[in-house]
Amino acid sequence: MCSLQCNGPLETGQHLCLLCPFAQVVWHQVLSWERLDLPQETNPANYVCISDWWETTAKMVHKNQRRDFNGLVIYIMWNLWKKRNRRIFENKLLSMQQVAERIKEDLVQYRAAFNNAAS
Repeated sequence: MCSLQCNGPLETGQHLCLLCPFAQVVWHQVLSWERLDLPQETNPANYVCISDWWETTAKMVHKNQRRDFNGLVIYIMWNLWKKRNRRIFENKLLSMQQVAERIKEDLVQYRAAFNNAAS
């Protein structure tokens, strides 16, 4: 059973990272902050696995935004995984907004470090 609070189907990587309603709200919030709209045909439910979805979607994202998109995918999935583990191993519950805020903090730190390294 899904451990992200949806009480949905068997927890798979694809469900946890892309299909769970909890994950979808987090994705929507972060993509909204980043002003990044994904094409309609990249609906995760249409793909067999995460890598198929990611590769196809990355190719549809404008070349100038691809690096940012790939970073978002990594940070969103990583934070969803950490949220899952906190719930299972520490019995800590985070809201969708809290998970999205943690992703935002990670992105700010990453960009600050990357911009300082480029200087």
